[in-house]
Amino acid sequence: MSNAFDTKGKAAVQRLRAQSVWDALDALLKRGKMRAEENLDVVVVAGNGSTYDIAMSSVSGAIFRDLDFWYFCYDNESYGNTGMQMSSATPYGARTATTPISARTQAGTEHGQKDLFEIWRAHRPAYLATVSPRYPVDLTNKFLKAKALRGPKLFIAHAPCPTGWLYDPEYTAEYARLAVDTGLFALKETVDGTVTHTHIPRRRRPVADYRQGQGRYRHLFEPQRNEATIQQIQARVDRYRESV
Repeated sequence: MSNAFDTKGKAAVQRLRAQSVWDALDALLKRGKMRAEENLDVVVVAGNGSTYDIAMSSVSGAIFRDLDFWYFCYDNESYGNTGMQMSSATPYGARTATTPISARTQAGTEHGQKDLFEIWRAHRPAYLATVSPRYPVDLTNKFLKAKALRGPKLFIAHAPCPTGWLYDPEYTAEYARLAVDTGLFALKETVDGTVTHTHIPRRRRPVADYRQGQGRYRHLFEPQRNEATIQQIQARVDRYRESV
């Protein structure tokens, strides 16, 4: 399996490299220098900063060209490699290195996240899914389904981050579960544009259960509870769930 890893400012180059790797493999096959059974998958592994921001145009081009490749976005909702700055994947209300809490910005990040799933879905890739480390069977089933398809296979992986989210690492699995149980991270997939939710919690937890305990949201609960911001976050989730 050939991997194209991106680091810091080289994201766009790596997307071009994925295309180049695919072209090289194709040339080897056509020239008879590699047997069909030896053909490799082309895989790009990237963070949310490059995926949502730096190299979005390159990925869009690869999907548009119907490149047969796998793309994995590990989404920890910030620019983790360079100090946990805000990215366009950062949730509304989170504190980051570049969105500190002040008298003027008491809610933290005020922009909210891009809907990467819908942006990618508009390209009509062969396969697109969200996955969580807390739901390994769901993740495995999606990988197996994608493996049978040709074309762009895209995954957005929820990636809880103790360092950036400011919580004890022992709670990583719990926060991964709560993100799904509160509806903040929906497990879903799409084949040829049709969306299917692969896991819907039987009893949806309030978003405060997920936010409370993470240092990046401490300002929403201490020294006093910021009910207006918490309810705004809850309302966004409720509106989405009502549309499902």
